[in-house]
Amino acid sequence: MSEPVDAGGVTVPAVGRKRVIASVITLAALGIGVLHVVKPDVEIDNITLALAAIAVVPWLGDVFESIELPGGTKLQFHKLQVRMYATEQRTEEVRQAAGDAARQARVALVTSGSDYTADGSPAEKVARLTHEFTELRRTEPSSPGRTYRQEHIFAELARLTPQWADMDLHAALGSDDGGTRLTAYARLYAAPEEQYLRALVDAAVEENIHFNQYWALHAVGVAIDTFGADRVELATARRLRSCMPRFPEDSDRARTLRAVLVRLDDDAAS
Repeated sequence: MSEPVDAGGVTVPAVGRKRVIASVITLAALGIGVLHVVKPDVEIDNITLALAAIAVVPWLGDVFESIELPGGTKLQFHKLQVRMYATEQRTEEVRQAAGDAARQARVALVTSGSDYTADGSPAEKVARLTHEFTELRRTEPSSPGRTYRQEHIFAELARLTPQWADMDLHAALGSDDGGTRLTAYARLYAAPEEQYLRALVDAAVEENIHFNQYWALHAVGVAIDTFGADRVELATARRLRSCMPRFPEDSDRARTLRAVLVRLDDDAAS
């Protein structure tokens, strides 16, 4: 199997089909030649030849780097392919970054303008939200609607958990319940505490709920912004890096982790 080609720093799809495409073009040309010999009375006019040429032009980039036409016009197939692929990549990255920013903006909006008026202490309210999160994931399949409701729950937790004075963050981070772990991520996202950074990273790396892991990584990023990358132990930074291969490259978790690692790299380079 042919490997992807890296051209100008941009990875493009593998070109292992070159031989097949070249063979098809050759066979087509031979077919026209045979047709002309067998049936010389069949006229292949210039329009037919031009249409045939147009039909194969999109595939020529897999066979030739460039073709120079009469009059000096040169078609740079491979370079055009690279540029198009790079443009598609950048467009997708911008779209994904915009979606990520919109998600965080929604959480900030809910946190600043909450209408959650349930009775009880902060601990009781958090317990109800935790149960709601667990039930939501148990009863509803993955969908944009479920994600939106989870964001609202996270936003409420980010508002309420700092009001819970005796919250046991170590226990919450190590809990077997995904909703309970989410309360810890929300608390440390809203009110980071340096002494929990290592435990937060451990929990983020081991988290098995993608939604939770996304916000756990954001909480790590907030902590680094608050206390400085120099406060992150080498072993903790290595643990963060170790989980990157587990994420799909274009996932929101991978983008979030890359942003966190950039903070660490920038500090190391300064």
